[in-house]
Amino acid sequence: MTDTTFFSQTETIRALNCLGDNIFVCDLNYHIVWFNQPAQALLESMLGYLGIDEPNDLIGRSIDEFYKHPSHQRGILQHQLPYQSTIKLFDRFAANIVISEYCGESGDKIGYMLVWRDVTEVQKEFEENKKLVNELSNAIIPTVIDNAILVPLIGTMTDDRSENLIQSALNYCATNSTDYVLIDFSGLTEMGQSSAHKLCETMTKSLSLMGITVVYVGITKRIVQWFININLDPSIPTFATFRQGINYVVNLEGYSLVKIDE
Repeated sequence: MTDTTFFSQTETIRALNCLGDNIFVCDLNYHIVWFNQPAQALLESMLGYLGIDEPNDLIGRSIDEFYKHPSHQRGILQHQLPYQSTIKLFDRFAANIVISEYCGESGDKIGYMLVWRDVTEVQKEFEENKKLVNELSNAIIPTVIDNAILVPLIGTMTDDRSENLIQSALNYCATNSTDYVLIDFSGLTEMGQSSAHKLCETMTKSLSLMGITVVYVGITKRIVQWFININLDPSIPTFATFRQGINYVVNLEGYSLVKIDE
């Protein structure tokens, strides 16, 4: 932590060091003039990215050096305080920041205070979970019929997820001997009208043009309402369960399921 005339009372400094958050202060000229002990520890973990030898080397440096568009940041400091945002630094560190004016005893603004709440690990976990959800969203599962696959829809279906799923399904079917695609809606919790159109129009029509039969399974009352809203093609086979859907495909292929007595 660096001494500064900004804080004349040791109790103020002690309190700011005990908060646990990383606190930075810059003057009206946008130069860094002070940071507390937690911020010093944070800076020590960033030395290699900041190009400095020790945290105190930042004192006197302009915050303009850390932004691609300094004028944008200055506009925020001058007109949009208090300001809150989530930022990512060096594609490595993530933080929730709160910037506010710092005023002296007379009430006049003498600088700016930034509170940096490190959420790097939380953000990393979020990104990993998001990646996992996307992978599950694009899952293509073989079935007991060699030329039939199951595509389960999971969670909230957004436009981006719909587009990724469509691309994955088309690529898979183009490189594998696939005659049937069963799309399972049972794990779907939310789907906007735009996403519904992408899945039920773009995907289904694209697969049909490839000579593939599309079968919808896992159809609930809520899913039926979605289909009504988008005027679903009534010729598409729909079933309440996957079992019914796969039995339909089995029959089309001329197979029969036989129970073996033990």
